[in-house]
Amino acid sequence: MANDFNTPGAIFLFLVLIGVLNLLFKITARTKTLALGFAGLATAAWIYTYQPFFALDIHSPGLIFSTFLLISFTANIFAVWRGKSLALNRAELILVYAMLLIVSALCTMGLGEQLLPIITAIFYFASPENQWEEKLFPHFPKREILVNDGNGNKALYEGVAKAGESIPYGEWVEPLFGWGVFLLALYMAMLSIAVILRRQWMERERLAYPVAQVGLAMVRGEDSKQLVNGFFKRYPMWIGCAIPMVYGSLKGLNRYEAAVPIPQISWNIALEGIQNLHLGINFATLGFSYLIHTQIALGICFFHLLSKFEKSLFVLTGLKSSQKIIYGAAEFTFLGYQGAGALVGMVLVGFWIGRVHLKNVFMKAVGRAPEVDDGDEVLSYRSAVIGAVGGILAMALWMWVMGTPLWISLLFIVLAMLIFIGITRIVVEAGLVMLRAPMIAPDLVVQGLGSSLVGATGVFNLSLSYIWAADVRIFVLGTFANALKLIEDLEPRSRRLIFWGILLAVLIGVLGSFWMIFHTVYQHGAVNVSNWFFSGGPRMAYEHAVRNLEPSGIYWPGLGFFMGGGVAMALLMWARQRLAWWPLHPIGFPIGANAMTDGVWFSIFLAWLIKIGILRFGGASLYQRSQAFFLGLIAGQVLCSGAWLVIDYFTGKVGNSIF
Repeated sequence: MANDFNTPGAIFLFLVLIGVLNLLFKITARTKTLALGFAGLATAAWIYTYQPFFALDIHSPGLIFSTFLLISFTANIFAVWRGKSLALNRAELILVYAMLLIVSALCTMGLGEQLLPIITAIFYFASPENQWEEKLFPHFPKREILVNDGNGNKALYEGVAKAGESIPYGEWVEPLFGWGVFLLALYMAMLSIAVILRRQWMERERLAYPVAQVGLAMVRGEDSKQLVNGFFKRYPMWIGCAIPMVYGSLKGLNRYEAAVPIPQISWNIALEGIQNLHLGINFATLGFSYLIHTQIALGICFFHLLSKFEKSLFVLTGLKSSQKIIYGAAEFTFLGYQGAGALVGMVLVGFWIGRVHLKNVFMKAVGRAPEVDDGDEVLSYRSAVIGAVGGILAMALWMWVMGTPLWISLLFIVLAMLIFIGITRIVVEAGLVMLRAPMIAPDLVVQGLGSSLVGATGVFNLSLSYIWAADVRIFVLGTFANALKLIEDLEPRSRRLIFWGILLAVLIGVLGSFWMIFHTVYQHGAVNVSNWFFSGGPRMAYEHAVRNLEPSGIYWPGLGFFMGGGVAMALLMWARQRLAWWPLHPIGFPIGANAMTDGVWFSIFLAWLIKIGILRFGGASLYQRSQAFFLGLIAGQVLCSGAWLVIDYFTGKVGNSIF
């Protein structure tokens, strides 16, 4: 669906649900004949597409989705016969959107295609050249959390047929069980933290939550008395939708016929210091950024340009770190430390700003604040505090059992959670649907403190944490936070019921993605499925571990930039709180130097410029009316990606990335 396959896919499926399926269920609810007719058409189409049945691939996404449609239209017959309909109401649609967002964080970048490659790749790619067997094998965890089928996992990476083996299911049981314990603690802690912070962020600070706003705008027009959802009756939405649809379709057609022109929407300007200023338009980012505060948009753009100045200054002065980090601000290590310090500083200052609320939460948890009402939360404050503290301690103990020093384990987990909270804050306030930390927690601990303190086994174990704390552009804490915003207006009883829907979504997301990936790679060979996920990504993790095994002490220059970033962030937040004239929102400072910010900053700038103009010359009323156009930009990008995914599925085309 996109470079990250995540949130765009969730929004696409939701649009299909409310714009097509719900409409069809409303139509068929009018007469039994229509219900029977649609069910008959669905059955005939399914049989025509997939016969002969002995050739069915039960792991095919197309087969799974079409079978879901067939079952739905068949079940609809019985619903209509009883005078009911399968069409979902507003509350049910909100639950579905929340579940889709959560599942989207688990399918690929968030977990699925991180865990399976990393716990297997070390055996397949080990060679005399990289010396993994010599340098890494002696430092394996003290429990079985890696998978080795005894043949270098060739059946996984090259396919069962090529390896002449059957799928070694037994080798996966113990490692996946071990990781299941850790992931259960991780997601429980994230959900609990989201609950603890919900009231402070939503009711006291009133953050924007653009991702949730998009879903709410789509369901706001849902009315059981109307056939078509009101969202699809807004002409500005369709005008906005048409722009990315036309551009994306030209790009998709170009892969079939090279003569089809593609309009240019991306440019690069050369800067001093061997770098470029990227000017690119991303329609979805433009749409999301129109929904955020203008000061936030301006802050992101300003601090990104400031980072360009810093990078040029580093190059021109020859200031360069002896370390190498990956992801985030990878090209400039010092800026990675600076951004990480700013991110942690933002979270800590945020805790201070919300100290009254946090005190109420913990007092309620220990039974000393009966006046504090937590009846509208999906978890009681006591359960949330137990879940957060217990999850963090469980993860730290898990890493200690695997051989990491206990104090390093606890420090690392706390730091990782602070980084996740910071990124979540940026997601819900700035509307960036995909985001990396400026410096990932494993690099910050291992390279900041040095391998001598972390220990060799600790270094290896923290390289395994790349599974959930490295190349993760969308993550469960962010989707949990948006899910809680979606259900804000529902009655408390419904919120508690939705909690179980959220847990179900996590379970489905983990098991479903594992099942699909597992069988796909064993059938086709992992190296043929995804070169990055099953080769580049895991090899990067282990190669980095080899480098970090070299004896090293505390890296004071990096920690100096870390502390400097934290202090600077605190001052920027103070200026925003105390100085009425201060124009810049500091939220862009931690991520200013990120490569991912480079790809979206110009779209954010355009959204800021347009919004400023509309508010100045048209006022708030024109701004409200114009939102439909920008929601259309988001809908158009995901619909175009989804449409071409379907086209390419039937034509057999691969690698046709639209956006």
